[in-house]
Amino acid sequence: MSLRDQIIHDVQNVFFNPLEFSEPHVLVAGSKSRCLNMIVETFTLDGRPIQTAEGVSAHNAIIHIDPRVLGFTPAREQVIVLDNLKYRITAVSNDMGVLKISLTSNGGGR
Repeated sequence: MSLRDQIIHDVQNVFFNPLEFSEPHVLVAGSKSRCLNMIVETFTLDGRPIQTAEGVSAHNAIIHIDPRVLGFTPAREQVIVLDNLKYRITAVSNDMGVLKISLTSNGGGR
């Protein structure tokens, strides 16, 4: 097995394994609401929004998900809801079988 094959195997069987790293999160895209295993990173350690100018807060997150589980590749500027918080997609990339989706939400988009 090549190193690339091993990395792909580990991504599927370790990184996205809910007993290891991933956790279930509710994602709404369009009219579909689904609970999917993914890894969600936030930009603050305590999960609180980052305060920005004039008292407006910003929630930033990065989703790491298996593109086969998601079933589509989202587009930049698309709006999704993750765990009841509305986000705008700022970037999307696919690297070695991991879909990385960068998100931002201004204010309390709940």
